[in-house]
Amino acid sequence: MYHTPGGNRILTGAERHLFSQSLAMVVDLLADHDVEFGVIPFDELQRTQKLFVLYRSARGLLHPNEPAPKLTAFIESSVATVYEHAKDQVLQEIDETDDSGTTSFWRRLVLEAAREQVAPDELPHEMDRDKEIWTFLIECLVGCVLWDNDYECQESLDLPPAESRRLRAILGVADDYHTAVPPDPPDEQANLYVDALMGLTADVR
Repeated sequence: MYHTPGGNRILTGAERHLFSQSLAMVVDLLADHDVEFGVIPFDELQRTQKLFVLYRSARGLLHPNEPAPKLTAFIESSVATVYEHAKDQVLQEIDETDDSGTTSFWRRLVLEAAREQVAPDELPHEMDRDKEIWTFLIECLVGCVLWDNDYECQESLDLPPAESRRLRAILGVADDYHTAVPPDPPDEQANLYVDALMGLTADVR
């Protein structure tokens, strides 16, 4: 389970399919070497830490018997990374497909997931090339899982203690939200997490 704005739940249906497809690609990229994805808290982790937080968040989102992980900046940034990668794939797909093309794999995944969350008359055609529309739809899907983007507010770490506590109170996050450091498994355990994540995404491989 995962603690979302809609309560503790797992992803199902098209929402799960989109997340799993993107997660599978992220895992494949991290399988042999470190990669940055554009989400700063996640990118700043070591490769084995990235695999660990991906596994913890993905287990929560995809496995009904998994206790909901405690929400920290690193856990939430790992989820954001999966959606950020999906967005990158959509934008790349648009760039590589002309108006007469038929390739809309990623846009179709987003569209099917959005139909579970957004009124049908607000959705574009799967071949629509407006990047802002697709970015907005993915942001809507992110909002169904993440409460907000507090994981990006790293500047609170540089404030004096009293101001930092005041900011955390305003944001409504735990005192250790930004400071909880995920375990850093030894390199020889990296393949164990890769294999476990591949198992979680086996249905889309």
